[in-house]
Amino acid sequence: MSVPIGKITSIQVQKKRRDRVAVFIEGEFGFGIHQDVLLATGIAVGDELSESQIDSIKRLEARRNAKEKAVRLLSYRARSSKEIFTRLKQSGFDQPDIEWVLQELTRLGLVDDAEFAHLFAKTRMITKPIGTFLLRQELKQRGVLEKDIQSAVAKAFNEKSEFAVARDLAVLQKKKQMKLDEQKARQRVADFLLRRGFHWDLVNEILEHWKELSDDEG
Repeated sequence: MSVPIGKITSIQVQKKRRDRVAVFIEGEFGFGIHQDVLLATGIAVGDELSESQIDSIKRLEARRNAKEKAVRLLSYRARSSKEIFTRLKQSGFDQPDIEWVLQELTRLGLVDDAEFAHLFAKTRMITKPIGTFLLRQELKQRGVLEKDIQSAVAKAFNEKSEFAVARDLAVLQKKKQMKLDEQKARQRVADFLLRRGFHWDLVNEILEHWKELSDDEG
């Protein structure tokens, strides 16, 4: 449906959304916008609107909606630029508007891929410890740059080495395999550590000290 072009004859607060208004042009409904956009544009009854002006107003509305969506996503958890871009794209927003939103959120400090990488890695190691290989892959999938990945991974294993993390997991897994013969138990532990993203050389080193895998060893 095309938007009429001409003089604004009425601006009415919408009944279901009190934060939005309906703009009527030459007596016909033209478009709906948020009150913030109305204030930003300064349009009023009696103003003449050209097609380009209407397009600009609709662009402001789209950007406001995209920003609101992004902020809502961030209220649930921290996200990388790529994650936000993907979600907004899936919601139907245009790329220029998404890029504008990301610039705004970065300027406001709400999006910071380096900080996101650090928090993601830290949380991952607390909730479900994994090896450097898998941690790097997960950060890469979220669009984090290599330099930020390196920094985040280094910090994640700052207090406890990757070997120590893998060994603690191996101890727990060994306990769960007590009813199996040693060969099967070792294989189960090895498979578990490999799935968690630990390199085979590290896994093999842990298995070489199989009999020493117990809680009482530091």
